[in-house]
Amino acid sequence: MMSRQDMGRSGIEPRQIEHGWDVYGSDDEKVGDVSEVRDNYLVVSKGILFPHEHYVPFSAITGIEHDRVYLNVTKDQIEDQGWDEEPTTGAAYGERREQATRPGMRTEDRDSVQLREEELQAQKRPVQTGEARIGKEVVSEQQTMEVPVTREEAYVERRPVERRPSDRPISEAEDETIRIPLKEEQVEVQKRPVVTEEVSIGKRAVQDTEQVSGTVRREEARIEREGNIDPRKDS
Repeated sequence: MMSRQDMGRSGIEPRQIEHGWDVYGSDDEKVGDVSEVRDNYLVVSKGILFPHEHYVPFSAITGIEHDRVYLNVTKDQIEDQGWDEEPTTGAAYGERREQATRPGMRTEDRDSVQLREEELQAQKRPVQTGEARIGKEVVSEQQTMEVPVTREEAYVERRPVERRPSDRPISEAEDETIRIPLKEEQVEVQKRPVVTEEVSIGKRAVQDTEQVSGTVRREEARIEREGNIDPRKDS
């Protein structure tokens, strides 16, 4: 699709314009919608409840951009161009403005009221609602474990023997003592750190749906009749 700048250099191709395209004035204000494309002009509809049409010559088009048509006059200047009457067959449309404004010619007086309404628009912005943190602290607890240990103990065995002569006499000065050292294992407690678990933290986007509501206003046409009014023109 040609841009507005390209159309200004290469000319207008009417076959590019389609029904339903938006028509904008040189002030970027919407004028109406394309309802028909004819030989050398566009039929532009304006209004919903009480629509009326403008017959815009191709010479007034300055550009086509996507699904929009741009004119060389502003929205407020449309009514002064003499484009509210359908051109006659064979007429070089574009000269009609001079004919319509020629002194002594009668033109139909028209005016229009724009009906507007408000519509809701939702905007999103990120706000902080919480915070997740991971830290660690030292907690003491009492643990008990069983460790097998070995110890030595003395025992005495007495057994009778067959009587036989001794090779030494009994003496009160003699002290015969046998000593056996006794040992046992003792437990020493030592501590060493070991890794038992890993804890990770992150964040992810979760899609939810929220309903928003608001009060909007719209304009409706109010028709008041006074005097002799042709009902056919008022329907």
